[in-house]
Amino acid sequence: MRLGAMQALFFDPEQLYDVEVENRTKSMAKEDQEHCIFCKIIAGKSPLSEVYSDEHCIGLMTIGPVNEGHVMVIPREHLPYLKDVPEKLGAHMFTVAQKLAAAIRSSDIPCDGINMFLADGEVAHQEVFHFHLHVYPRLEGDGFGFKYDERHFQEPPRSELDRVAKLIRKSLDSNYTSSAGNL
Repeated sequence: MRLGAMQALFFDPEQLYDVEVENRTKSMAKEDQEHCIFCKIIAGKSPLSEVYSDEHCIGLMTIGPVNEGHVMVIPREHLPYLKDVPEKLGAHMFTVAQKLAAAIRSSDIPCDGINMFLADGEVAHQEVFHFHLHVYPRLEGDGFGFKYDERHFQEPPRSELDRVAKLIRKSLDSNYTSSAGNL
């Protein structure tokens, strides 16, 4: 049976289950740690092809790769969204992703470039609600990419940029509490 990309991410060696059906029948929250495939992988209850491991995160091959060599960096702690990731852990994960990108480039895996990608929230196409960072090699003509239309990349007036910058600064100043803490 050929799996779609979303179904492939939720492969459980015991059983394949459709996330939409699972959500409707059990009313589980998408962020529920008990049903998180990445937590199962970290706990040793689902198989993985490990590339990197330390006390804070793991690097593993994805079963739904963009191209050969596509890895993910996943924190050991169940943290559903980017906002939940402490600063130092996020920085550490990015450093690990950089090392993995360099390793991919210097390996025998075909690679003309590297993308790092994270999806934060459903509308951003986050499919597994356990924060993770994708690192994948790109090849000339591989056919993968974002699609844009004429609505995107139109230069707004400076006054509009300034207005939006002010909104973000205001939120940053009033709501941001450093989660720098320990890893």
